[in-house]
This record gives sequence, structure tokens and C-alpha cells, in this order.
Amino acid sequence: MAFLMFMLLAVFLISAYFLGDKDLLSPWFLLCLMIFAMFAIVLLNYGNWDVKINPLFVLYVGTAIISFGFGGILIKCVSLKSTVKAGSSTGLSNRIPVDEANIKHRYPAYLLLVVSCGLALIYIYKLLSDVSDVASFSGKLRKIYENTVDGYTPGFIYNQFREIITAIAYVNTYRLMVRIFSRKDKANIFVLILPIIFFIAAALITTDRNIFLRYAFYFICLYVLFLKENYRKKNLNLKIIQKVLIFGIFAILIFFVLGKLKQYSSDFIDSLSIYGGSGLYNYNLWLEDFEGPLLYGNATFSTFLTSFNTILEYIGINANIQTLDRFDKFIEFNTSNGYFYSSNIYSALKPFTEDFGYLGVIIFPFIIGAFYQWLFISAKKKKYGFSWILYCMLIYPIFFFPILDQLFGRFTLGFVYELVWLFIIYYLVIGRRRVSVKKAVPKINGVQNAKQ
Repeated sequence: MAFLMFMLLAVFLISAYFLGDKDLLSPWFLLCLMIFAMFAIVLLNYGNWDVKINPLFVLYVGTAIISFGFGGILIKCVSLKSTVKAGSSTGLSNRIPVDEANIKHRYPAYLLLVVSCGLALIYIYKLLSDVSDVASFSGKLRKIYENTVDGYTPGFIYNQFREIITAIAYVNTYRLMVRIFSRKDKANIFVLILPIIFFIAAALITTDRNIFLRYAFYFICLYVLFLKENYRKKNLNLKIIQKVLIFGIFAILIFFVLGKLKQYSSDFIDSLSIYGGSGLYNYNLWLEDFEGPLLYGNATFSTFLTSFNTILEYIGINANIQTLDRFDKFIEFNTSNGYFYSSNIYSALKPFTEDFGYLGVIIFPFIIGAFYQWLFISAKKKKYGFSWILYCMLIYPIFFFPILDQLFGRFTLGFVYELVWLFIIYYLVIGRRRVSVKKAVPKINGVQNAKQ
């Protein structure tokens, strides 16, 4: 059954690639790619984990993939229909070189560097001072992680510092891409990179490795968008895959080191297997015993309900909304050959199933597929600017899909603050003046039309 599932996922992956016009950033293709890759990790641990695939797992995962695809196809059909009616069906193929989409006014790179450095140092000092009773650096990180699991937060102001640091890093990354792909831009690369380093340092101290992973996905996707828009070479997808593999391996190594710094004992292979592959396999194990009762939204929207409850408390209303724990109960798995692992990582499909059973893996993936296809089409139409930043910044739930839910699971006030600061900083330092594209002026009877 396991190898049959692997072949089925390969068929989905190939189908999504061609139905997505061979675009490597197509949402459905990315979903199929990630599920295929994570299930490959399951197969690599076939002996250690004593893998046995539940037929329900094949049904539920297959249904979710198909439902996600149908959601995207629906939006794509609607978009194509509206594009044809508007008389701009060729709009998506118009290439705008980065030199023509360059930032024409002065970018405050040094100011952003000072702000990022100052806030990062304050934020890092606050987190470390709250665990001053621990001597070693790795011990401090472990203590911060344990405190976070128990509900620790440095406070509203310090959390805003972190969101500002994050937003600056994301905007600077966009500006860095302009510098890399432009033949005329002379911005100081070192000054652009430093705020990104401060952001990664702050992410390290939080012990939340997902912050780093989200940025890694953002960086890679933004790089691919710039690469696709500025090159029209044969076999471009092959070139993209080669470069992405290099970035991906580098990101995985950093991710592993971050885990070691907070005293994780797993070696590299076990760490990759447990974080990447156990999400799908734990869902497979969990399905064997799941009988309900259904939660009707409380699992999927747990963090949103918690945030909503917090907002009500701010205005003096005690709704006492019951929510689930943010951290799932660990699965402890013993194999017949003595292998043991403990993991609290689940596929995003788990809360969908908890809420509505089989219907949940139809409804929610369809909604997610439609949303991301709309976001993807919007980014392709507008080219460069905030639409690209937003798509790449929000793409990580697709990458995390086989591991855990990061779309509905991050419906928090912190996520809202992150979006707001990203929007504010982008429009303050780049804004609507970013593009200065010279449009071709049509000729009438061989004479250049002077109308602007």
C-alpha cells in the first residue's frame, strides 16, 4: 500500500505540473511536490518506522489533493474568462525587465539598518534577561523554548519589535533581489543583507525555527519570481531547480543547527525524518483510531478563536470561548524492531478531519486551493512590488501542509501585526513610486503618437 501511495502521489505531481502550465510556483504543483517529498521521507524510514499505510490515509490525502486542485482550477477558469472579456489575454506574458521596474527614489537602507539593529538588540536582550538564571547559551535557548510552550511572551511592545524586524528583513530581501537582477542598480548589498542577519539572529533567540523556515520559503519563491521574469532561456525550470536545491540544502542545514542549539538530541537524518516525514505518517497512525466526536471548527480555528477571545477581553467582554491547546499531544511510536520516536507534528489534514471528518478534507483544501490560485494569478498580473512580496510571504502554509496547518493555525493577532507592519514599511520605503515603465506608444500611419 505504501508504494502504491507513492506512485499515486507521483501521478498527482506530474499532472499538477502540466495543468499548472509548467510553472514551478503554481500552488497545486507546490502542494503535490511537498506531499510527494514528505511521503518519500516516510518510505526512506520504511524499516525503522515499520510503515503500514491505512487505506483511509490514501483516500483522505488523495481527496485533499484533488479538492485543492479543483479549487485552483475554478479560480483559474474564472480569471481567464474575465481576462478575455477585458481584452487583455496577453497581459500575463508581457515581460518587464527589473531595470525598468527599479526603485527610482532613494531607498533608506542605512536607516532601516539602524532601526533593525537597535530593535533586534533590545528584543534579544529582553528574551535572554528573562532566562538569566541559566548559565549556558544553549541552556538559555532551551529554557526560552520551554517557557514559550508554557505560554511565555515578552510583552506586546517587544512582540511589535520582532514584527518590525521581520517586516524590514522581508522588504530588504525584495530590494536585494532588485539589486541582484538589475544591471544598473548600485545599492550596497552588505547594507541590505545586515538587517536580514539581525532578523535571523532574533529568530534564533525565539527558538521558533518555523520563523526561519517561513523566511527561507519567502526568499526562495521571491528569487524564482525574479529569475523567471528576467530570463527567457531554454530549460529555465532546470536552472531554477538547480539553484533552489542549493538554497534548500543550505536552509535545511541551518534549520538543523538551530535545533542543536536548543539541545535537540536527534542526528541530522532523524531530525529531517521526524520534522518532515512524521507529519504525514502520524496522520496515518492517528486515522486508525479516530472516531470523533467532530469538533465543527474548533480544531481548525482554535488560534483564531483564542485571538477573538482576547479581543473581546480587551473591550470588557468575557465570552469564555473554549479552545484547544496550541501544542498537540505527542505521538509516541514504537516499531517492532525497537525503533522509537516521539513527535507532536501532524499534517494540516488532522484538524480538518477532526472538525468535519471526510467532508473536512474536501472543504478546507478546496478553499485553500482557490485562495492561493487567486493570489498567484494576482501576483503574475501585477509583476514586482507588494503583490510578489505578499504571495511569497503567504506561500509557506503550502510548504508546511504535510507537516502541520500554518494557514488557519496562524490566525492570530501576531500574524495581523506582521502583515500590517509589512504593509507600512513597504509603502514607506518603496511605495507606489517603485515602477517607472515606459509603455510602447503606438504609431499611426508611420507617425509616433505623442499622446501620453
